[in-house]
Amino acid sequence: MIGLREITLEYLGALEKTEEIPREVDLPRGSNMDIKAMVGPRRVGKTFLMLRTVKDLMEKGERVLYLPFDEPELRKLSARQLAEEIRREFPEGRVTLFLDEIQEWDEWDTKLRWLHDIGDFNIYVSGSSSALLSSEIPSKLRGRHVSKLILPLSFREISGKEQPTTFRERGKLRKLLDDYIKWGGFPEVWLTKSREKVISILETIFYRDIIERFAFRDVKEFREVFYYVLSLYGGYFTYRSLQRALKGLGVEANVKTIMNYLHAMELSFLLFELPIFSTSTKTIMRSPRKLYLVDMAFASLFFRGQDTGRKIENLVFLELMREKSYRNPLLELSYYSDGKGEVDFVVRVGNIVRELVQVTYELNPSNYEREVLGLIKVGKRLGAEKLTLVTMDEEKTIRERGKTVEVVPLWKFLLRGRQS
Repeated sequence: MIGLREITLEYLGALEKTEEIPREVDLPRGSNMDIKAMVGPRRVGKTFLMLRTVKDLMEKGERVLYLPFDEPELRKLSARQLAEEIRREFPEGRVTLFLDEIQEWDEWDTKLRWLHDIGDFNIYVSGSSSALLSSEIPSKLRGRHVSKLILPLSFREISGKEQPTTFRERGKLRKLLDDYIKWGGFPEVWLTKSREKVISILETIFYRDIIERFAFRDVKEFREVFYYVLSLYGGYFTYRSLQRALKGLGVEANVKTIMNYLHAMELSFLLFELPIFSTSTKTIMRSPRKLYLVDMAFASLFFRGQDTGRKIENLVFLELMREKSYRNPLLELSYYSDGKGEVDFVVRVGNIVRELVQVTYELNPSNYEREVLGLIKVGKRLGAEKLTLVTMDEEKTIRERGKTVEVVPLWKFLLRGRQS
């Protein structure tokens, strides 16, 4: 078997040939006694973050190894065999391990627990499965683990700028935003502006993260569901409404099967489900949910030039998710609907509603009552601390009925410094 240090150095060599887009997200923070996990879709930059940290630690003279489990030889090893190989490289002292795509290692949770419990290693892992999230981590690792969701590049990371101050800067930023809405934030896609790259990522998620992992027997049926569900981003759904719609397309899947399909797509970080805001668990369970994609490149691939309003809404959702993952994991996100009014996003911590965020392509006299007055009514009802209306271009402050609504253009919302 090739030496573990040699594997590490080979991948570090590849890092030097990669164009870097600086990230505003760090590795998960925890003690040396915690397993630190980065999770998110494939090709989102988790490996790059790991390798950059490995390089920094090696330059400081620390004992460190990067081990990618898409390497067949590594996947064959038991935990004890891997530990023995590590000790061949570093006979003494604590070693920092970066274990990439850990879900490819059979019985990875049991093996990780053994590596953790022997106390020889400071462990970082990455994976393309939400089974590594704190909320879903297997019971064998509870109390031994912290995790962070890594999303595609934000607009702030891509622009590399603070708020523009001149018309030239603003015009350039708007062109960059147009490209971002079309191409999204997967690093490879952004750097190449390649439709083929988008297809490659989507097909990898389809086959490796879903078909192979969940062993769906009817691949043709799942493919029909897969593409139809992608088209629903920004929209409401229930499993029964999905069943009826799919039946109209000739897909005769039962509700349980459809639930399994969507669950697999969510576990692979292809999409997210947003629940309704309610104090009643029964209401939350029975009410429709909203669907959002992990990146706008997928929307642009299948629905080019359409539904700009839904794309803006999806981008706002992803920015709120970055805030939750990178800055404040206590944030809870939901939408509001009471039959009289709707708000796209309720941002809260515990019982405190920090912000209501409404999204519309433009504000005009025909939608003022729905977008502004409706937002104010819900804001009063929930005691919201802040009311924000995101549009494509408009910027102003509206004061009405004792409340203030900040109307902000999308580019400004995406640059307002949420990450840390």
